[in-house]
Amino acid sequence: MAGSADTEGRSGKFEGKEGMSDQLKKKRKVLLIGWDAADWTAINPLMDQGLMPNLQKLVDGGTIGRLATLTPPLSPMLWTSIATGKRPYKHGIIGFTETGADGKTVKPVTNVHRRVKAIWNILNQQGLRSHVVGWWPSHPAEPINGTMVSNFFQRASKPIHMPWAMREGTVHPAEKSDLFAKLRVHPAELTAAHIAPFIPDFGKIDQDKERTLEMLSRILADTASIQAAATYILEQEEWDFMGVYFDGMDHFKHGFMKYNPPRRPFIPEREYELYKDVVSSAYRFHDLMLGRLLELAGEDATVMLISDHGFHPDHLRPVSLPEEPAGPMFEHSPYGIFCVKGPGIKEDAMVHGAGLLDITPTLLTLFDLPVGSDMDGKAIQGIYEKPRAIELIDSWEAVTGNSGMHPRAHADNAITDMDQASLDQLVELGYIEDPKADPEKAAMNTVRENRYYLSMAYMDGGKLPEALKELEALHLEAPDQLRYGTDLARTYLRVNEPEKALAVLDRLVHADKEKFDADQTEKAAKDSAAPVKEYKEPVRIQWLRANVLRSKGEHEKALAILRSYEKDPNLGPRVQYRIATVLIGMNRWKQAIKALEKTLEFDPNSAKAHHAMGVCLMKTKDLEGAIEHLHEAVGLNFTTAMAHYHLGEAYYLSGAYEQAAQAYAVCLHLSPGLNRARLRLARIHSEKLGDPEVAKALLDEMEGHRKGEEIVVVSGLPRSGTSMMMQALVAGGMDPFTDGKREQDDSNPKGYYEHDGIKSLIREPGIIEQAQGKVVKVVAPLVPYLLPRFNYRLILMERDMHEVLRSQNTMIERGRKSKGEPAFRTGLLDAYQEQMEKLDQWFKVNPNVNVLRVRYSDMVADPAKEAQRVNAFMGGKLNVEALMGAVDPKLYRNKKATETL
Repeated sequence: MAGSADTEGRSGKFEGKEGMSDQLKKKRKVLLIGWDAADWTAINPLMDQGLMPNLQKLVDGGTIGRLATLTPPLSPMLWTSIATGKRPYKHGIIGFTETGADGKTVKPVTNVHRRVKAIWNILNQQGLRSHVVGWWPSHPAEPINGTMVSNFFQRASKPIHMPWAMREGTVHPAEKSDLFAKLRVHPAELTAAHIAPFIPDFGKIDQDKERTLEMLSRILADTASIQAAATYILEQEEWDFMGVYFDGMDHFKHGFMKYNPPRRPFIPEREYELYKDVVSSAYRFHDLMLGRLLELAGEDATVMLISDHGFHPDHLRPVSLPEEPAGPMFEHSPYGIFCVKGPGIKEDAMVHGAGLLDITPTLLTLFDLPVGSDMDGKAIQGIYEKPRAIELIDSWEAVTGNSGMHPRAHADNAITDMDQASLDQLVELGYIEDPKADPEKAAMNTVRENRYYLSMAYMDGGKLPEALKELEALHLEAPDQLRYGTDLARTYLRVNEPEKALAVLDRLVHADKEKFDADQTEKAAKDSAAPVKEYKEPVRIQWLRANVLRSKGEHEKALAILRSYEKDPNLGPRVQYRIATVLIGMNRWKQAIKALEKTLEFDPNSAKAHHAMGVCLMKTKDLEGAIEHLHEAVGLNFTTAMAHYHLGEAYYLSGAYEQAAQAYAVCLHLSPGLNRARLRLARIHSEKLGDPEVAKALLDEMEGHRKGEEIVVVSGLPRSGTSMMMQALVAGGMDPFTDGKREQDDSNPKGYYEHDGIKSLIREPGIIEQAQGKVVKVVAPLVPYLLPRFNYRLILMERDMHEVLRSQNTMIERGRKSKGEPAFRTGLLDAYQEQMEKLDQWFKVNPNVNVLRVRYSDMVADPAKEAQRVNAFMGGKLNVEALMGAVDPKLYRNKKATETL
């Protein structure tokens, strides 16, 4: 990676157009076209019928792939990530709306809050000429070296007989505003000839009762306006880069995809016949526009066509949408389209594993510019005929020179007619609630909703502590909001806190039942004959509850919940994958395979289901089938490291060692910290491929990941003697990593020697860094979350499981009696045994962990002997007598009785 000194050394290349090299001046032209919500699933049948010839030409002459979206799949956030290569919590664009400067009004989202450079800002600093049309969001237009037409350009806010003013800031340079104003198409200008290709029998529509023609006309006019602006620029202006964004496809689909063939049972026959051709006609319309753009760009240009997400065109689209803001996003599918054609690009080829965040890094490589190391995406290298070296720079944010970005204090407070038209469209599409009734309340809800979207972006980016912080606050503020609570519970599960997840679900059910009972009471008061309904937990809570039970090892209970939905015609096919995950946790591989077969019959493109099927088939010795499904899984979602790991495992078991090595190498590329893959790969090179030097380099690389002083860890199940061992080691001369917050009590009269931060090891693993050179207590279930870059000397306390449970029950009873609460006995025997078995497996694949097992009963019975063992394990540096003297046999109070728990 190029460091800051290197960046400074090449400042002539990266500090503005004055220092631009002659090489850059000769770079190719790049045209980036965005079709919001375009999906290969819908496109491929149309291309097969010859109905999209221009896209077919692009596909045949270039490289295609699927583009993985981000969560949440909301267009302003996604298209900003596309243009910056960064996730929403970095670039700052969150949600569809924002509040005005007074905090009491709501307006469509603008680019004012974008904190980082977009691709056109970076190119601006290199003296390249860029044009941007319709990008969402791009208002107010940025003063770049070229033309920018903002996403407020195309919206007709008034009837055609009234003046259609161009809002200030819509066009840069401003002196071109009048010119571009004349290029706009008003919906009222459209004639029957424009409507008929989409709705041939439009004359049968009662326009006083159905607003579909009005909706269609507006989408068509908006799309045509963007095309007119883009083609004018391509015809009249010099350019190096051009980005043009069409939102029409997404609007066509939200309005009319439900009518797309085949007809679904809940769609009336009349409506189906009227509107069944709208979406396919929308694709053909976009193909016509693409043809003109390709013609104007010329054969020497590189053209990239993308979408931000897909849109379910078939039985996978939901029957109904949740009644919540941004509910329409549930119609989106997780993969958009990617297609690129141009000089040096492979023809008739395919790439795997591309995502939205990879677009800007790839655009930079097309201009032979370095990729920012702070970008979350990577350059897509598989598109080139000849391999390209990818150069890196620390961050484009540190590069000086005119970028064309606005100063941050560019916001205004006024709500214009154009704003209102945009808001009205978002309301009509179902993305936001109508803010006109109570603007101040709408502003408050906007802030809260955007915080929720931010939490989703944090979760998607693996920043779970940040997500939890937002969700915990949101759930506290609005405990009746189901989605805030369910996402909080889901995140608790991801950080292995099932009890907290369960508590959230219980609170949600309590609030939901209270609301249900109040509604029933109100209905009964109005109509005493109204049927009385029985309350039932919402499906999403039930399914989350099953996940919680599964995580706690209560598989049968989880299975019972999920099986209850199998006969539901809508939910039955969707629950099968969840059933399979529970069965996998129970090692019922054959039953899981049957559930996964049903999942894949319903959704053949489920990467998760193919991955799970591959694992199950491998467990049942069907290696050929396992390899087939695992290949399908990585083809659908290339970025899942564990799918490559399991593919490597399947290849290894089948004797295909070179293929296994390749799969493990890809796994390590995606997840460099996965040392078990590195160990497997080293073993293959050493024992099967005859490459001991490669094996040594891999092991050295793994060792290089470990920094700092060794960390001594005392671990075991709760009440297995970990506190006793901590006391002994400290007495023997070791420095403990503890905060002293947990005081001694009747259960541990000599103290616990714990650090409260270790409880959050899953969420904040960096805490362990502070324990270098010390001894720290880490409960057994948290051990696998120790950072792999350190070396550990781990003393594992082992105690009869029945004694552990008896001691835990005694401790719980002792604590609860003072509160007048009933004591209880746990049923954790199987779960604890399973945890310890998993820990044993983890030890085998993590050579940076040196383990000494100490039996609690042996330590108490013969402290001298065990103290000598511990001292030898610690390198002979402890005071053995002091260590031995810290062991108090009188505290062995829960010896195993003859009866079993």
